[in-house]
Amino acid sequence: MSKVFEDEFMDFQSGLISLCLEVTGGKINKIYAYCSNEKKSKMFNAFFDVNGEIKTLNQLDIPKDLRSEFLRIGTHDLVKLDEICERYKMPVPREIKMNYDVATGKFDAKYRYEEVCSTESDIDSTQVFLNWISEIRGKKYFDERH
Repeated sequence: MSKVFEDEFMDFQSGLISLCLEVTGGKINKIYAYCSNEKKSKMFNAFFDVNGEIKTLNQLDIPKDLRSEFLRIGTHDLVKLDEICERYKMPVPREIKMNYDVATGKFDAKYRYEEVCSTESDIDSTQVFLNWISEIRGKKYFDERH
């Protein structure tokens, strides 16, 4: 049985989630993985729910060289996404926000196909990523209060 687009696309996403689990040693509750896949730039990063606290990679007890390798591998893997989409003549997502609950295995992702980061938008992928962290932290705070 040959692979189809959906299989390869899910394998790509699973690979990034596995990378997150590997770098954290699985000592997390949720993964929030971000991919910026613009035509002229690529960026991958992630943040995590650790016992109810939202933490960035820098806030976890992970050696700096391992953090750098994690970001390099994740960003390089975005080239594979382009290849998969081109091979199947499918649109290439310019942004992916993935959520993975470690305990339940529940996975969710949101995709944007239009350019997010450009000179016209005056926002870069790092700022989009930081805004997402703030949004999730705000939701957690709201959920805990209500």
